[in-house]
This record gives sequence, structure tokens and C-alpha cells, in this order.
Amino acid sequence: MTANQIDMQLKKIKYQENKQAKELFEEDLRKSVNKTVNSGTGLFGANKNIFDQDLTKDSQATIKLNRRKHIMKQDMVDMITNLNKVDFDSFESTMLTFQLTKKRLA
Repeated sequence: MTANQIDMQLKKIKYQENKQAKELFEEDLRKSVNKTVNSGTGLFGANKNIFDQDLTKDSQATIKLNRRKHIMKQDMVDMITNLNKVDFDSFESTMLTFQLTKKRLA
């Protein structure tokens, strides 16, 4: 074999080794992304994504509902402030009726 052929053979072997190392690295990287790491705590479910758990989803729904209620309260305060005496009397009687009906149903 000539020196040129030996050099070409060494480059070919080196290229194949680098290619195998790259493929192994990429495969390990894919496995590590899918792997669940234990957090080392004794808490149930502590090694899972907190945003995928039912408690977090329930909390998010509660927060959204509370925001909607807060906006409605602000709108009700503005509406009551702008009512004249006749409209306020009507509104007040409707609210009292609602409160009494609500107590009977409970």
C-alpha cells in the first residue's frame, strides 16, 4: 500500500468511528429526554411534571373562575352605582327574592 492509500484508509476508519460516536450520542440524548428523573423525595408524584397533574389543572380552573367572578363584581358595582332609585328598588327586590329562593333550595 502506498502512503496515500494508508492515509485514505485511516481517514475512512476515523470517519466511521466519528459517525458511530455521533449516532450513539444522539440516541443517548433521545433516551435522556424521555427518561423520568427521580427527584429523590418521598412525595408521591414528585418526579412528574407539576403542570400535568390534576391538582395544578384544578387550581388553574379555580383561578380562571375567580378572575371571572372578580370582573363580574366590578361590573355589578358599576351598574349599581349608576342605577336611579326606581331601578335600584327593582334590583334590590330581585336580589332579595334570589337570596330567599337560594336558601330554600339548599
